Amino acid sequence: MLAALFMLQSLPLHAAARQHARPEAATDTVIVAARALRTRFTAFGEVEPVALTSIRAVEAGVVEQLVLPGDNVAAGQVLAVLGGTQAQSLLAERQSAFHAAEIRLAADRRRQAARLVTRQAVAADEAAYQRARGQLKIARDTLTLRAPAAGEVVAVRVSDGERIFAGQRLLSLQTGPLWLKAIYYGQEASAIRPGMTGNFIPMSGPPIPVQVKTVARSLAADGGEQVILLPRVTHSKCAELLRSWRSGTWGDVELDGPVRTVVAVPTRALILDHARWWVLVHTPAGDRRQAVVPGPARGWMTIILQGLEPGMKVVAQNAYLAFHQDISQRYAPAD
Repeated sequence: MLAALFMLQSLPLHAAARQHARPEAATDTVIVAARALRTRFTAFGEVEPVALTSIRAVEAGVVEQLVLPGDNVAAGQVLAVLGGTQAQSLLAERQSAFHAAEIRLAADRRRQAARLVTRQAVAADEAAYQRARGQLKIARDTLTLRAPAAGEVVAVRVSDGERIFAGQRLLSLQTGPLWLKAIYYGQEASAIRPGMTGNFIPMSGPPIPVQVKTVARSLAADGGEQVILLPRVTHSKCAELLRSWRSGTWGDVELDGPVRTVVAVPTRALILDHARWWVLVHTPAGDRRQAVVPGPARGWMTIILQGLEPGMKVVAQNAYLAFHQDISQRYAPAD
């Protein structure tokens, strides 16, 4: 769920900001101060591979010597071996055909030396030998699954000793880069643009600076904005910081939004009456009620989105009592 967080900073160029926003002990009013409001968009995100390579079995058999999830493998490293009677039968058949072709070719070459066989017959036997040799290599390759490129095993769908069928997916290998994917909801999500920066805060580990790469509509039924982010640091410069940048890592994604100028008052100056928020504005003619729309509170200050201007004075001491000082005139005690 999208949440809007805010970071407050004093604006040094605004006249009202140079005034003391916190009331002195001897005064009842404060001057409304201008503040810088930074919107921060927060969502839940997960580090995912840009693409996954699925390793499937070409032949049926029993899985042996299977790698484990999280293993880092090199290109050509054995990921699994297919055994069992069916695989052994296939391998034995191909080995038998190869050895028969090898013996036949050797015999023809000896007879060719004695001029007992034609060159065409020897060439045919050599072609049969090469074909049997290739089929044996294919059988060995299909029964020994190897990594097509260096990467990390991110998912294993079978276990050692399990019988699998031809075409079944055994594991998934992450061989490319990783990105961070987050889904933002609500009207504020439309303000997210490529190039915006923020931080990815994993469940464990320090925050990682990130930047929005692309923004697209989510394919999920509940809609939302799908945001793809990349880290703003590299492994060569900050390998320790990126230790948490691993496939499957979850955490909060906080993006810094635009900054706008607002005003803030002490939270104790706000009065709730008849489902509306009010403050008492102090003027030379006396205190008057002013309806306001409060925003988020930070510490002892509350942002006012509508209703006040910088430089106004509001009552901060006993504001609620002053607001309802004539309550006895409007209500009669019960008999």
